[in-house]
Amino acid sequence: MPDLGPTLLDPSLARWITAPGEDPQNPLLRLRFGLGSPPVSARLLVTGLGTFRAHVNGDPVSSSRLDPGLTDPRRRVQVCEAEISPLLLRGENVLAIELGRGFHAMTSPNVWRWHEAPWRGPVRAWARLRLELADGTTRALTTGADWRTRPGPVTFDSMYEGETFSPTEDPTAWLLPGYDDADWAPVLVARPGGGARRRAPVPEPLMQLQGQEPVVERAEITPSVVSSSPERIVLDMGRVIAGWCRYDLLPDGATGAAGAGAPVEFVARHGEKLRADGSVDDANEHVPTGRFQQDRIRLDPRLARSFAPRHSYKGFRYVQLDPVSGSLSSLAVTGILAHADLREVSELRSSDTFLERFDAAMRASLLNNMHHVPTDTPMHEKNGWTGDALTALAAMTASFDMRRMLRKWLDDQVDGQREDGSLSVIAPNPGWGYEELSPAPEWTCLLPTLLDELATEYAMIAPVREHGGAAARYLDHELGRRDGDGLVPGVLGDYLTPGSPGPAPEDRRLTGSLFVARALRSLAHAVDLATCADGAACADPWTSSGERVEGVPAPEALRGEAAALERAVNTVFLDRARGVYRDPGTIGEPGSASYRQTSNLLPLAAGIVPPAQVEAVVGNLVADIGARGDHHDCGHIGVRFLLPVLSAHGHGALAWRVLTAPDAPGWKAWLEAGNSTFMEMWEDPRSCSHYFMGTPVTWIHENAAGLRRGPDGWGEFLVAPDPDVPVGRISIARTTELGEIVLAVDRERRRLELEVPTGSRARVELPGIARHLPAGRHVVDW
Repeated sequence: MPDLGPTLLDPSLARWITAPGEDPQNPLLRLRFGLGSPPVSARLLVTGLGTFRAHVNGDPVSSSRLDPGLTDPRRRVQVCEAEISPLLLRGENVLAIELGRGFHAMTSPNVWRWHEAPWRGPVRAWARLRLELADGTTRALTTGADWRTRPGPVTFDSMYEGETFSPTEDPTAWLLPGYDDADWAPVLVARPGGGARRRAPVPEPLMQLQGQEPVVERAEITPSVVSSSPERIVLDMGRVIAGWCRYDLLPDGATGAAGAGAPVEFVARHGEKLRADGSVDDANEHVPTGRFQQDRIRLDPRLARSFAPRHSYKGFRYVQLDPVSGSLSSLAVTGILAHADLREVSELRSSDTFLERFDAAMRASLLNNMHHVPTDTPMHEKNGWTGDALTALAAMTASFDMRRMLRKWLDDQVDGQREDGSLSVIAPNPGWGYEELSPAPEWTCLLPTLLDELATEYAMIAPVREHGGAAARYLDHELGRRDGDGLVPGVLGDYLTPGSPGPAPEDRRLTGSLFVARALRSLAHAVDLATCADGAACADPWTSSGERVEGVPAPEALRGEAAALERAVNTVFLDRARGVYRDPGTIGEPGSASYRQTSNLLPLAAGIVPPAQVEAVVGNLVADIGARGDHHDCGHIGVRFLLPVLSAHGHGALAWRVLTAPDAPGWKAWLEAGNSTFMEMWEDPRSCSHYFMGTPVTWIHENAAGLRRGPDGWGEFLVAPDPDVPVGRISIARTTELGEIVLAVDRERRRLELEVPTGSRARVELPGIARHLPAGRHVVDW
């Protein structure tokens, strides 16, 4: 399996350039050059801090948007690569770069302090164009003193607040040969080594080719009109999307010929919900600026008839147009869905359309949050919250090929690791999330878990060798925080349980300790796959190396620490007489007598409940669900593990009733209300495109359909559809490293059809049947 690790570049290949001024806004950077011979190849390397768009002779160099991917630029900077020879001309050519602030030079105050990031500085660009010409000569053009600059038409841009577009000339003219840039200013060029005099040597950041999938425009949506008045027009995209809108002035006159009409100025407000008065809800208490997800646009038929944001994206379903001057009657609005260009790796079909809708809603919720890293909401935050992904990791890799994005995000987490081994709850981060909403091992345990997922799902073992030491340092940090009971405390726990404003109301040491234990076992397993010292853990020959992983304790030592945490959980929480994991609380946060579902299902999921107590613990969990009318009482952790636990203990029919409960707290009510994405919380949700409550999709794939990856990968996988789930027909096709698996289950006919790819085998478990099936097509009746 290819490493997919970073391809490093020499920073000295070009110089960083920017515009004059302390904090330039939307600088346009331009280089004119001539070619006497046509190019055979033209390799462009280009990047910016924060966002950039590059053009050659008026054409974009690629279809990607919002480049480069966000990183901590003190550690690494991503560079985009493009072959641009088809765009070049004999004679005069123009290479043009436009810069936006992104998260690098944000000015919008926000609770996460992106506006105070330790790397904050002027936006800048770096580029190198290597030409091989038909006459046999080569040539290199780089960013440097021969570039010229002026401010662009975007007079304000913010990832949170939106953009202001106010052109003073045709905004495309400067991209073309023949444009007169004589009055443009020379650029500022950074000195080698970063420019500023330093008292001690500081390592330069790594410059590497961008490896994760780019953000691209995936669909255009024609909205419907919700309401229209002289004061405002409200439009509906029909579903929550991530992206932006394109605004076009329609041609004047009945014949459709374009004429010189009056300029139009308006404000476009974006939001996922409507207020009671019908206006768009575009408020965000975490960005206290008075402006949020608002584009302020001036279109002039003599200058610019169209605009779409260049340096920001939004999460929205509704758009409200507030006229400032001119008439909106000639304005056409198109919604643009934009997210990472991820490849789907599975397809689910069922006779019960609710399952298909659930699966589609999870995919849409995930895609709306895929912009170089997985985020938690395209509207309110755009932050890479690790805990959201930790519970949704199986859903991600079952839906999309995530290896490139997760490989990039792994680097971000390690880049943000502090000297003491601690990690932030978001990655990348601007110095926030180490103390704020921390410690939270149910979030930060993503790092070791991600190493295991990459090794198991994709046979990627190089990241284990590269970052295993960092994961071990993190886990050592967590173990160093154990309290007198031998438990790992945290401040978040099972986040957003019904009725809770956020952190779980129960003693959070249980979830914290079990997540650390799980992460210890994950790292041990990843090391087993990477080293295969005894050959027993390796299902695939290409992972055999016999090497140890530097900086990582032996797997048996990691598992020993995990077992100690699990014993401490049972000692403190398990009431053996009652078969209940109680809520003992601490001195600072007293416990309660109330039964907590997640505190009881998580030990079952972890397999740590003593055999003598399993029946009672399961029985009490089932009784509590029944007492709630077959409803769960879980936050983001509980909803991930509840249904698999029920199926594992013979209660698949109850799992189905919980999933399909028609009222709150439940998923069916969300979908029946017309939503095509999942909410963040059960009551009065803030975000309407939040994937961490959609993780029961994993139960649909693994239990309702019955397809589960083996413990060491896809070399051997399990097919075990839960016979108690009342779904007639369900099928799933899943692309794996070894080929495509196709599974169709017909419970009405009691028939299973299965295609096993070459190099793999399936273990099939059905009522009264347990057998291994080799590669090929199979039909099994039961």
